[in-house]
Amino acid sequence: MIARFVVILLATLSPALGELVPKSKVDLLADPELGNFHFHLSAKNSLSTRKEEVARVENGVLQVTGKGFGYFRTREAFRDYHLVLEYKWGEKTWSKREERARDCGLLLHCHGPDGSFGGAWISCVQAQMLEGSTGDINVLQGKTKDGKLVPSTITCEVVKDTRGGVRWKKGGEAITFPPKGKTVQSIRWKDRDPDWKDAKGYRGAKDVENPVGEWNRMEVICDGGSFRILLNGVLVNEGRDATPAAGYIGVQNEWAECWIRRFELWPLGGFKDAGKPE
Repeated sequence: MIARFVVILLATLSPALGELVPKSKVDLLADPELGNFHFHLSAKNSLSTRKEEVARVENGVLQVTGKGFGYFRTREAFRDYHLVLEYKWGEKTWSKREERARDCGLLLHCHGPDGSFGGAWISCVQAQMLEGSTGDINVLQGKTKDGKLVPSTITCEVVKDTRGGVRWKKGGEAITFPPKGKTVQSIRWKDRDPDWKDAKGYRGAKDVENPVGEWNRMEVICDGGSFRILLNGVLVNEGRDATPAAGYIGVQNEWAECWIRRFELWPLGGFKDAGKPE
């Protein structure tokens, strides 16, 4: 309760919608018990649904063990922030990801019922963390129990990739995703390898992400409907007119170990330490 109160003190309420807007740095790892987070894990697909076996903080570093399948999200909704995440991949992978690319991710602008997308996820715009594909934007639209769509959309400038999907390119065709009739869409980061494979340890020729065991910095700047992803100081993807433009902030759990030493929200314009992590 004390940690949650501190988060509220470090942010102000948006007068229109009630979401929190950071007014100084908000350290989302300040509470080692992760009391500011709600966990939603698939009992069917998780190796464990015990919170302490899925995510734990020791000496200020969060270990996402990979034993869960689902996510944990903030209990408060946020808008207009500069998110800073420093992470590195661990060695362990589990279940169907044992030989596949390590997978995690940030679920942003989360809204609607937990588990509304496929039982394990939530309506959101995801900043993907996946070996070789880190920096993709994934848009998920869930449904309520009575089948009503919980819409999430974003507009990106794109070109077609060699596999029939789309990747971000500044000046490309502006399209709102997902298209009508679809509930999910991936917008690949600008230089994803055309020969990408869902294989553990995969690295593309132009990958910006550092190798396994080395620290990376992902930044996501959410300014109104604008959504920009930087990886190790490089702009790798962006969109605009995100709807909604606010929501809970979540961390994906999908059978891969990931270590996070920095998970912060800064006021827009307030983060000055640009570039790669030390």
